[in-house]
Amino acid sequence: MSPAVVPFVVSRSHDVIKGPEVTSTVETSHGLLHLEQEGIRAQWSTTREVSRVGREIRVDSDAGPVNEVFIPLRGLAGAAVKKRLLSSRLHLVLRASDLRAFAELAGRTGMSLAHPAELVLEIPGRDREALNEFVADLNLAIAEIALDT
Repeated sequence: MSPAVVPFVVSRSHDVIKGPEVTSTVETSHGLLHLEQEGIRAQWSTTREVSRVGREIRVDSDAGPVNEVFIPLRGLAGAAVKKRLLSSRLHLVLRASDLRAFAELAGRTGMSLAHPAELVLEIPGRDREALNEFVADLNLAIAEIALDT
């Protein structure tokens, strides 16, 4: 198996209006997915920026530590590349065959998931070739495990 690596980005934001003050929080996680023989190693670091506008205008930033999670291939059902219309952004969609597969990713220090059995990661468009190779290698590895059982 080739040592496929794909960079990803996950962003989320939250706004609060309380009286004359507006607080906007943006968290951006930049990371890497490493395809290994037994699974995927996900590494990421999250930067949090909090903007407050009221009596004063203030922006605070905080960079978090590098987090790492291992996702076993046996917990995955497959992967696909999605592209939204009118967008150059690519999305890697990982589907779980076991809800515990992404549990650590969705934990306190993890990323927010829209569905517990699906992980959707934004991939920079310049990494299209690496992403397609990663998905092909990953789906092949999952199929080989299914044949062995």
